[in-house]
Amino acid sequence: MACITTSYTAMYTYYARTGDEKVYKFWTAIILPMSASAMAISFALKPRRKDRTYNAFLVIQYVLFTFVSEILAVVGQDFAKSKTISSSASSLLYLALLKFGLKCRPHVAQLSDEDISKFLANDVIFGGMIIGLGQLAFLMFASIQCDGNADDWRQCNRTLFSQAGLSGMVTLFTIIKLASGVVPKRILEKHVISPRKVLAMDLNVEEAVQFFGLSIAALCALYPLGNYGAEGGFRSEAERYAALIVPSTGGFCLLLTAVWKSVVIRGEMRREAEETGQLQQGERSSDGMLVESSSSWFYIGVLATTYQSGINIAVAVTMDESYETMSRVSLSIVGLLYVASLFCQPRRRSPKDMRKLRLHFMSFAFISEMAWAVYEFRQGNFSGVILHFARLAFQTLLFHFGLKLRTAVGRLPDKDLEIFLVDTLFKGGLKTLFSILFLTFRTTKCMFEKGDVAKCSETSSCSTAISVYLIFWWLTKLVQGSVRSEWRKDLNLSIEKIARMRDISLRRGLAGFLTLVTGVCAIFLFSMMSGDELDETTITVVGLTGFVASVGVVISEIYSSLKAQRMMFRQSSGQTDERVTELEEPIEECSLVFVGVSFFITSSFTVLCVCFGVTLDNKYRLIANLILPSILLSFVMAMEYKPKRTDVGYKRFLYFHFFTVVIVSELLISVGNMRLGTIIRGCFALFRIPCWCLAFWLGLKLRESAAKLPPQELSDFLCQTVLVKGTAAMGPILFFSFEVISCFISQNSLDSEQCKNTSSAAMYLSGYLGILTTSSIAGKAVPKSVQSETAVELSSIASLKGLKWWQRLQGGLIIITAIASLYLLGWLGVEGNEKDMVMVVGGMGGVSIGIATVINLTMLVRTKNSHQHNTTSVSSPTAQTPSRRMSASDIEENAIALALV
Repeated sequence: MACITTSYTAMYTYYARTGDEKVYKFWTAIILPMSASAMAISFALKPRRKDRTYNAFLVIQYVLFTFVSEILAVVGQDFAKSKTISSSASSLLYLALLKFGLKCRPHVAQLSDEDISKFLANDVIFGGMIIGLGQLAFLMFASIQCDGNADDWRQCNRTLFSQAGLSGMVTLFTIIKLASGVVPKRILEKHVISPRKVLAMDLNVEEAVQFFGLSIAALCALYPLGNYGAEGGFRSEAERYAALIVPSTGGFCLLLTAVWKSVVIRGEMRREAEETGQLQQGERSSDGMLVESSSSWFYIGVLATTYQSGINIAVAVTMDESYETMSRVSLSIVGLLYVASLFCQPRRRSPKDMRKLRLHFMSFAFISEMAWAVYEFRQGNFSGVILHFARLAFQTLLFHFGLKLRTAVGRLPDKDLEIFLVDTLFKGGLKTLFSILFLTFRTTKCMFEKGDVAKCSETSSCSTAISVYLIFWWLTKLVQGSVRSEWRKDLNLSIEKIARMRDISLRRGLAGFLTLVTGVCAIFLFSMMSGDELDETTITVVGLTGFVASVGVVISEIYSSLKAQRMMFRQSSGQTDERVTELEEPIEECSLVFVGVSFFITSSFTVLCVCFGVTLDNKYRLIANLILPSILLSFVMAMEYKPKRTDVGYKRFLYFHFFTVVIVSELLISVGNMRLGTIIRGCFALFRIPCWCLAFWLGLKLRESAAKLPPQELSDFLCQTVLVKGTAAMGPILFFSFEVISCFISQNSLDSEQCKNTSSAAMYLSGYLGILTTSSIAGKAVPKSVQSETAVELSSIASLKGLKWWQRLQGGLIIITAIASLYLLGWLGVEGNEKDMVMVVGGMGGVSIGIATVINLTMLVRTKNSHQHNTTSVSSPTAQTPSRRMSASDIEENAIALALV
């Protein structure tokens, strides 16, 4: 932490010597939030160190970070009067913060061993260092990316201000989270607002202040989030002031909420201490089940749909394209709020309530579609008029099914209904809403950059399409939540059935395929949003494909829900016997379908290498390098799908698969490079063949190790590790690939030199992810007893005690790779010729993650062999030594190395 804060002081030292305005206004603003968070973490790392040496170290670190930096800033501005006055005022604030930090440390030290252990491990290390500093590092690279694209750093003021505002709020939240460590966990947990109370609007004064303060802070964060990543400077001073005032208002509300909460908690702690002399744990609330939410959420949906209807009427009256784009951007958010208002009070079935629901639907769907029909008619587009009438009919059909689903939800038992309202409707709706808002802000970024709403119609189309997919995905969860909990399992396919590819009906198989199609379309459209020139035809075709697929998934879920409802009715009526749910048996191998899919995917790489070796066209080599990480990951998964297949025929297939994917491809790449005159690249391709052969031999050993696992561990390995983790890793790899494709589409060329930076960054990031997934698969191919001996606990990371030398080395290498990944993420979308720094950082990260993986695999094999040797020596009572678990006393003080980072 001291190294991070000292880097901020070093920036001001450079500014004082050179007077470089970019260092003062650009680079210091980028690293300030991270340095402030690092300083707060330094105060929280070793709360029980009371010696003068450590306290002096903290004070010196703080003085260098604050007072010395302010003095150097005054020197850099040649002792300007305004800067001298502002630095003097800042120094008073710094003194108050220093006193607050030194006062908090003794209070944290008085906590019990268990509370302080959880505080250091969960809040300081995980929440502060990993999550907090990770978010700040991710945010800072948007400004660096903008500086790489722009000719002058002043053109990045919009991104710089938005990054500083968001990072400031994240820093303040991190500091508040660390300061909350002075309160015992049992008291702090009683003052956390539950979603149940928010949904019912059953809040006391403290909870209401906390809820509305956090809501205002979140709303204020929307403005810098919309500007985040937007290139260009401010068009007026009003925009500059707004960029400063809005995040400051959000931070003030966040701070005010924290102060109010701290006052209430301190009062409770003082009262409990006076009455009982000790802190007692609060009792659980005895409130009844939540069967309906507050009417406020219904009226929020009414206000949202009224706004949407007004925008659509403005489109028909003014014929303005700006209103058209605004309507398309806000449609998904309004649709989500409307669905929430429809299901928030499912047990209200009176004629008056049903009339309100029908009038609400007519004011939203009927008026909006009629307004759009008038708009199309005035433009002479009669096919558009028919399309909007068809959309109205489709929405009416959805409303009809929505009422039936609402009735089914209202019939749920109280416990299931509370779970539906809190988890599915509220929490799931909030997650979907935040995802849609993030997509909307990508469109807002385009509007800020181009200065015209109408020029962002293609970007808004991508945003709307993905948002619709998210809403349909949320609808499937609502449909599943309408079934009782004891029957809900029948609505989902088990991972074991998917792995076997047996006992799956045609409808469920089709639904799974449609889900895959929707996901691929969403990833492609998301990557297209960052392009400068978008192909409207491609966007329309992909968007409609994903829409049809998502509708098919929802229809399948509705059918399953209705079928389950009928079975429930028959069971309650006594028409059928009690149903016996089939238990899933552990599996020993996955279906040949997955092996065939992997072989088909990897064959595309061989085809590209053949095309490059024959035609010498560089675009084939570029595409092959781009998809290489996904090809290698798919090949690793194909090797592990059937670990117990040791017959000669299947082994020959594996050798043939390896020969076609690796040997043939490398030979063709070598021939192509030598024909082009790049002898070094050709020789390097030949040199990689022995390395691939060694990796293939290790893969065969990995199959043998997985085959010896117990049945349940083998089933978990194939289902959860190989199938689920491997497939999940393909999503980000596809996104990186589509980012490059988006750049190619913008440049109208597959071998444009302007996409070198993006393609290199995407290739390295995909490679890191592929190596990490492969290492995870290899780590799960050994017995759980071996995994537990090589695993690293969070408490060991927090105290840096109990770690072996190779675990320390491995952790350092992973940190290097993480920093390189953040740097490369900043280069995604940067146009221009390939920078040498991208290659250097990418190679450094690749070497680091490669060495860390080799260390991990080596230690796994060594531990496995040692474990097998110990288990055979059953006569010796000391054959096995249990691993030492870190106690609370071990973690009460962190290692000094974390404070020096």
